[in-house]
Amino acid sequence: MVLRNMVGPEDIDDDLEGEVTEECGKFGQVRRVIIYQERQGEEDDADVIVKIFVEFSEAAHRNRAIQALNNRWFGGRKVAAEVYDQDRFDASDLSA
Repeated sequence: MVLRNMVGPEDIDDDLEGEVTEECGKFGQVRRVIIYQERQGEEDDADVIVKIFVEFSEAAHRNRAIQALNNRWFGGRKVAAEVYDQDRFDASDLSA
């Protein structure tokens, strides 16, 4: 799954991956968490959005997490949680 709008680039620290793993672990076994910063243009001052990818060991765990986290408020931000295409994820294509 991918979590969008959970944090901004200024919120990324050494603890974030562990915090996401712990929170998502409430819904099932987490295989890995990837924090991806995507620049929205070539300009030096282009906005950067943060996507957090969470891979679960089972689709049922992912579905529970999406149900619980989608539209939830976190640090003043409304989180969007959705399924991410597994083939793209496996190919390290995190751009969608």
